[in-house]
Amino acid sequence: MAWRRVRRLEAAGILAGRRLDLDAAALGLGVTVFLGVKLAARGRLALGEFERAITAIPEVQTVEHVLGLYDYRLRVVARDLGDFERVLRRRILTLPGVGTVEANVLLSEERRPGPI
Repeated sequence: MAWRRVRRLEAAGILAGRRLDLDAAALGLGVTVFLGVKLAARGRLALGEFERAITAIPEVQTVEHVLGLYDYRLRVVARDLGDFERVLRRRILTLPGVGTVEANVLLSEERRPGPI
């Protein structure tokens, strides 16, 4: 019965897609860090270059272009803090246009069930 509802939602254009929810810790990715990134340069070209470069880094799970203190919010996974530092120093901080970066390490996460 539930699959019928899913198909109706898909047909109505409400469901944009389906995804798998992987257990990062079971994959050996024990650290999740949220990064706030402020670009040093402004403009459409700087945004495009950064977005192309950041999406090529496999440890970066999500890239959100936001309004506020930072230009982007990233969710980055790594094996441990040493691995995260390597990704940050060698891959993220070397990207075109990166200015200020602020890191917040995820301590715990609660997923609330709900319709949205």
